[in-house]
Amino acid sequence: MTSIYNSTQENTSSAILHRVLLKEKQVLVNEAEPLLPQLERAGVFVDYQCREGYCSSCMLKLLRGHIIYPTEPLAWVQNGYILACCAIVKSDIEIAFL
Repeated sequence: MTSIYNSTQENTSSAILHRVLLKEKQVLVNEAEPLLPQLERAGVFVDYQCREGYCSSCMLKLLRGHIIYPTEPLAWVQNGYILACCAIVKSDIEIAFL
């Protein structure tokens, strides 16, 4: 059985929460902020440099699920991959490190 870590700082009774599965770890995230800071609060380290969608250092493989970008990142993002620094999770997702 995997543990679930709630990384949200908001009142979870009113926030829309989604599960992020990364190997055997599950993290609950909300739609109010990008994936990267929520993973960091859960103790999941993701490489990054710019936190703005320019460098693609935080690229992760999206195995299933749906994310959006409020502003299209300037870095080129290959299909099936996401930038954790600016991705907003919109459903339960499964991700993998590159």
